Amino acid sequence: MPRLVVDGIDPVLNHAPSPKPIRYGGDKSTTLTTSMTGSESALSKSRKRPVEGSHTANKRPTKKSRTKSTLSQGLGDDAGVSVEEEDEGSSSKPETQRQVDPALQVCRYLLEMFSVPLLRSHATVGLVDRDRLQLYHANRSVILVSSAINFSEGDGLNKFIAIVIAFRCLSFRQNGILDTLAKNNTELVKKSEIPRDNKVVQGGNQLQLPGKKPEETFTVTLGDIISRDPATVGRSTVVLKATSDRWPKTELVVKISWPGSGRVPETDFLKKAYEEAEETDGKWATKHLPQVFYAKDVVFEKDSTSESVASLFTDAKFAKGGYVYERRTLRIIIQEQLHPLKSLTNARHFGQVLLDTACVHRWLHDHPGILHRDLSPNNIMCRYIEETNAKGEPEEQVYGVLTDYDLSSWTKDLKIDYTRTSQQRTGTPPYMAQELLKGTSTTHLYRHDVESLFYIMLLMCGRHTFGHAKGGASNGAERRVVMREGNRPYEDWFKAPSYAVLGKNKSSFFLDTEDIELSPAFEDFRIWLRDLRYCFSEGFKCKLSHPSNREEMPQWKLRRAGGSAGGVKPTPIPFDDETLGGYVDYYAVIEPTRYLKGGLEGLIIRYDPA
Repeated sequence: MPRLVVDGIDPVLNHAPSPKPIRYGGDKSTTLTTSMTGSESALSKSRKRPVEGSHTANKRPTKKSRTKSTLSQGLGDDAGVSVEEEDEGSSSKPETQRQVDPALQVCRYLLEMFSVPLLRSHATVGLVDRDRLQLYHANRSVILVSSAINFSEGDGLNKFIAIVIAFRCLSFRQNGILDTLAKNNTELVKKSEIPRDNKVVQGGNQLQLPGKKPEETFTVTLGDIISRDPATVGRSTVVLKATSDRWPKTELVVKISWPGSGRVPETDFLKKAYEEAEETDGKWATKHLPQVFYAKDVVFEKDSTSESVASLFTDAKFAKGGYVYERRTLRIIIQEQLHPLKSLTNARHFGQVLLDTACVHRWLHDHPGILHRDLSPNNIMCRYIEETNAKGEPEEQVYGVLTDYDLSSWTKDLKIDYTRTSQQRTGTPPYMAQELLKGTSTTHLYRHDVESLFYIMLLMCGRHTFGHAKGGASNGAERRVVMREGNRPYEDWFKAPSYAVLGKNKSSFFLDTEDIELSPAFEDFRIWLRDLRYCFSEGFKCKLSHPSNREEMPQWKLRRAGGSAGGVKPTPIPFDDETLGGYVDYYAVIEPTRYLKGGLEGLIIRYDPA
């Protein structure tokens, strides 16, 4: 939440004293300030009870002095939100816990509004406390918080009534609901009851999508949600099952996301990859790429609410440093339905899918020049193809498919691209490279994706086994990947309070000598994981000890390195950061698979540039 400077003044620290608040029943009131976009608020000690089940329900605010709020933890280390002991009557204190809790509650309401319906560009809610009103507006790019309106004096009551009337007069589009694409969205909003199960809330909702010609308009009927990454600011990707009369015999998925408008569209990367596969000997790679049938970007007009908010950031000044506002585009992609990693039924198929992912990932890097930059279990899928085996019999083969290229980059543009990407780190935290989490690397490298693939293998093999989902065995469900019961290793990686802490945890893992903990069902992966861990550990040690990464080389080492008698320091050979001094490259991933035993013996390496 950036703090805008108005007329050269930071409203948080330099606003006028608040009027005396209304008191009820002799209860003392406290005037507070907030550090969110120049807003101010008077929040009483007798606040209305929070919604049951919320983060703040049944929780009394504490007066104990703190250094960082839960809001700061949620937004990252740079949120700049502090929590200090309350000072009654003061109008210039930093934000207190009493303001953080309702702010988080309001953001949860915004998040819920973005979830139902899905095609919503923005949402606005009001926080009312006694005689004050604050408006929170989120538009996928930023959350804005207004200054508080005191409707107990002056024309404040008229302003409050005008706001209520204005909200009642807004059209669905002005409320952020894109009804031109999905007519049923309006009906969904009008319903008095919405299903509690998020997986089925969109069931039966229809998207009316335009073709290349006006007469080619077609309908897509949405089904259950497959995966969802909810967010008020960010891509907020959701993938749903779907059917369409345009592809009646094909099982489809619809991917709805809000990527940065300045990013290369996912379909551009895939188009280039398919072209490269046809022109070279890489036709094998098409079995490991998703098949897209339709893609649509929704562009917002200049007079839209989204563009009006964006205009506020043109030449704007901020209380703490700069802020780059990132416009977002609504992107709808229809593609074939694939199978998730957790649908696999044995360790061999699991190993082949991971090896396939490593192979096609490197092929994309070497030929079309694409670096994925967002490897996670959700972005690795499976495709089953019936082929003829060595005996001439039909046999179903499994292939790993690398999906979701929203955060990908052309390798030739990586350094340029880094300067204009969003302020959010690229990737999924538990699977992100530790240097990216700690912010010690300025460019996303190939080996960072290899590190992500290592974490995927480690966490999946350590925290999962094969079995039936709850109630699955009695229902005839197939055996599949499920979570292990009891204590699961690396749990702290999923509960780290910040990116920096998670990065330190991962650094310690590479320096630790303890054995890798695996589920018995995945024991055959130990050699592969052990060898990869060794390569990363030695590579990081090599980087730390390399002369180019040291402030001053000792004299004895200077003489051994060939320095002159006068002590002139020689120019050290630059460190190969791309491969951590040669320890982490493509062969560090594929070579160990040649020596695997048991169920993983004889895995197929699809790509070997040597």
